[in-house]
Amino acid sequence: MKHELPCWYDELRKKYPIVTEDEWRLLDLMATVKQVKKGDSFLKYGKVARFSAFVISGTFKFSIQDEDGNEKIIKFGFPNDFLANCESYNKKAPSAVSITALEDAVVLRINIKKLQPLYDLHMNLLHVNLQLYQEILEQQSEHQYILSLKSPLRRYRYLLERRPAIIQKISLTNIARYLYISREALSRARLFMLK
Repeated sequence: MKHELPCWYDELRKKYPIVTEDEWRLLDLMATVKQVKKGDSFLKYGKVARFSAFVISGTFKFSIQDEDGNEKIIKFGFPNDFLANCESYNKKAPSAVSITALEDAVVLRINIKKLQPLYDLHMNLLHVNLQLYQEILEQQSEHQYILSLKSPLRRYRYLLERRPAIIQKISLTNIARYLYISREALSRARLFMLK
């Protein structure tokens, strides 16, 4: 008898309809549900990435540190998003990115080494892997575009119009770190938009 998949797969099925029920079950056998407390890292700076995960609940920040030791946020992870540092895993190199929970969270964690052999056997999983890479590249490109906007007001307006989930779920301090501006400049931009 086939085991029943937990309810969090419902949203993943919608997001990745190409994956069959049997393939989801196979992934479920490989995956572990892990709770991550607010402030704890899914991946720490300097550690080699060995796991990836789908976010079941909670939010995460992907951050780097500049040469002065200031935190810069390069992206956020919301429910059904994918957490990984592919560069660290592929190069077996220490991660320059930290992935940290912004609130208590639950993830479906998968050992990347166990997942990779499945790509040769299950083309649907390979397609999802390629889709995930495409999503990562699009998010990086969008963040670079946001940072190219000249004023804090224009950067904030972009988020307000195109990424309202960030405005609704993320603290002002972390939004400022994502926009690479001071919290004060962000507060001024918000006040201007309210007028």
